[in-house]
Amino acid sequence: GSGRRDWCRFEAMMAAAGAEGEEMVERMRGWARDMDVASRRAEEEAMRRYDAASWLRSTVGVVCARDLPDEPSEEEFRLGLRNGIVLCNALNKIQPGAIPKVVQAQSDASGPTDGSALCAYQYFENLRNFLVVVEDLRLPTFEVSDLEKVTLSC
Repeated sequence: GSGRRDWCRFEAMMAAAGAEGEEMVERMRGWARDMDVASRRAEEEAMRRYDAASWLRSTVGVVCARDLPDEPSEEEFRLGLRNGIVLCNALNKIQPGAIPKVVQAQSDASGPTDGSALCAYQYFENLRNFLVVVEDLRLPTFEVSDLEKVTLSC
């Protein structure tokens, strides 16, 4: 197409400019490769998130009066997990009774749907309990701060 012709013309102009032009072409090729890698990485991360959300929805169903979106953004996925309810319920489905007490969000439909109605210590308790069991099972863990981008308070 015309984009390819334009690139060929650009390369020819840079080659005519000598070593500086060739260096510029190589630098631009590197940038294009980096952008391509970043784009592929973003697509792969989105697919892993979609797969995880799908698996969680099928495993735990609707939690906190809402479901994780079919194709959650990184922010939506983080918000869906940050109170620990989905994670604890999923672990209890895999290993019944692994987490005996899961602090549930209030079912008040007029409140926020992301679990932010829970006080920080309540959702931290869910996450702490989840991470303790995951560590006991010798599975990979994460830091609670990985789910935190905003501070919640009572």
